[in-house]
Amino acid sequence: MSDDLTLDIHGLSHDGRGVARLEGSAVVFVAGGLPGQRVRARVLRRRPRFWEAACTAVLREAPDAAPPLCPHREICGGCPLQAMPMERQLTWKRTLALDALTRVGGLDRAALEALLGPVAPSPALTRFRNKMEFAFGPDAAGLPLLGLRERGGRRVTPVPGCALLPPEALRMADLTQALVREQARANGLKAWIAPEQRGGQGMARTADARPAGRKGRPRRAEASGEGFWRFLTLRRGLAADLRTPRWWALCLTSPGDARARAAVRALGRELLAAFPQLAAFVHEERASADAFAAGERRVEVLDAAGRSRPEAARLHLPLLGRFFALDAASFFQVNTGAAQLLARTAQEMLPNGGEELLDLYCGVGAPGLLLAPAFSRLYGLELDPRAVALARENAARLGAAHCRYAAGDAARLTQALDIAPDAVLADPPRAGLAPAALTTLLRLRPRRILYISCNAATLARDAAALQPHYRLARLAAVDLFPHTPHVECLALWQRP
Repeated sequence: MSDDLTLDIHGLSHDGRGVARLEGSAVVFVAGGLPGQRVRARVLRRRPRFWEAACTAVLREAPDAAPPLCPHREICGGCPLQAMPMERQLTWKRTLALDALTRVGGLDRAALEALLGPVAPSPALTRFRNKMEFAFGPDAAGLPLLGLRERGGRRVTPVPGCALLPPEALRMADLTQALVREQARANGLKAWIAPEQRGGQGMARTADARPAGRKGRPRRAEASGEGFWRFLTLRRGLAADLRTPRWWALCLTSPGDARARAAVRALGRELLAAFPQLAAFVHEERASADAFAAGERRVEVLDAAGRSRPEAARLHLPLLGRFFALDAASFFQVNTGAAQLLARTAQEMLPNGGEELLDLYCGVGAPGLLLAPAFSRLYGLELDPRAVALARENAARLGAAHCRYAAGDAARLTQALDIAPDAVLADPPRAGLAPAALTTLLRLRPRRILYISCNAATLARDAAALQPHYRLARLAAVDLFPHTPHVECLALWQRP
C-alpha cells in the first residue's frame, strides 16, 4: 500500500492528533490534522488496531478555520489546535474530558454531561505563559539550536515568532542560542541528545523520567546519552517588592567539568548584562539519561549583577490576591490569568471547611493555602523538600499557623501522621495519583476529595478506582493551555 493517504479528519484524539477512518474502518491518527480538514498524510506506523500518520499538506481547510497564530504553525508541535476557533477548541476539550471519563473511568455519560458545563476559557489567548521550557538540539552541522520540538518528532526548531511569550523573552532565547553556538565553535560543547531522541523523528510523547540505576542512584548521562546543553527555562514573576515584574533564566546541562561550568557562567553573565529585566541566571545539572527538564543538582545562581547569590533564584506569583514565593525551578501554573479561575473554582467546590484538610502534592502551598482558612488544620505532603520549605514560608507569610508540611512519599507520610481528614485536596502531576497514594486515600475514607487534574486520562483511571466508594458530585474544567488539547479538570468526590 502507498505511504501517502488522502484523509478527511472527523475527530480529535487526546494528544491533539486528527482522527480519520480508512475503508475497512481502520482508524488513522494524523499529527497536524484537525477536524473538518481534508489532508494528505504520510503513514508512519501501521498497528493492528490503528495507524499513525503525519499531515504533509492540507488539501481543504476546515470551513471555520482560524488564521494562523504564529509563523511556526507548520513545523512546531507546541500549539496543534491553533487553526481551530477558540469556541471549537473549548468544545473539543470538553468532549475529550467526557470521553476519557466514560471510556476509561466507566462513568455514565449522561450523568457527566449534566455535571460538566462549558470549559472556562483562558482570559488571554496569546503571550499568556509565565514560563517556557526551550530545548537544545543539534542542527545539521552539529551546532546547538534552541527552540521547541517539531510536530510529530524530536528535532528542535527555533521559534522566534512564538505567540505564547512576550518579545523580550524571545529575544533572550535568541541571544542564548547565538552565544551557545559561538561557544560550541570554540569549546566543542554540544547539544544533548537523549537515547530516545536519536534518529530525529518518531512520534512525540510526553517525556517522563527514566528509572534510576541500581540502589536508586541516577544513571550517568554519558552512559547512554551524549552532549552537554539540555534546556533553557525562562520564567516571569515578581521581585521581592511584589510589584516589579522580572524574568528568571534556568539553564539545565549534563554534568560538566570546570571548563564546561565556566562556559555556562559566561553565558549567564552575558545574558544578565544584555537584559536588565533578568533578575537571575540559574545553572542546574541532570545526570539521568532522559529528556526530562528537571535539575538534579544546583550548580550556581547568578544575580542581576552577575554575582553568585543563591537567594536570587526566589520569585513570587499571585493567586487570588495572595502572593506565593517560589524558586526558579518550582512548579506553579504557567498561565497566571487562568490560574485565578482554577483557584476560584477550587474554592467554590469546597465551600464548607472542617477539622482537617489533607493537601496531597501540595507543591509550594497553592492552592491549599487558599482553602486553609475554612479548616482547623491542614497537612501538606510533597516529595520535593525544596517545595515543602517554600510551602512553610508561604504559610507563615499568610498567617496560616495551623498548616503543617512534610516532605516524602505521600502514602508513607499519611500513615505516620495518623490523621482522619474531613477533606483531601489532590493535585497530582500528569501521571495522576501514585497507586500507594490512591490506596491510602481509600483507607482514610475522607468525606470529600477534590481532585485537580491536568490529564483527563489519568483522572479517568483514578476515577474508576474511586467510583465504587464515592459519588462524583461536581465536575468543572478550565482552559490553562489554549491552542492545545490539554484541559484542567476539577472533580469533587463525596462519600455516600
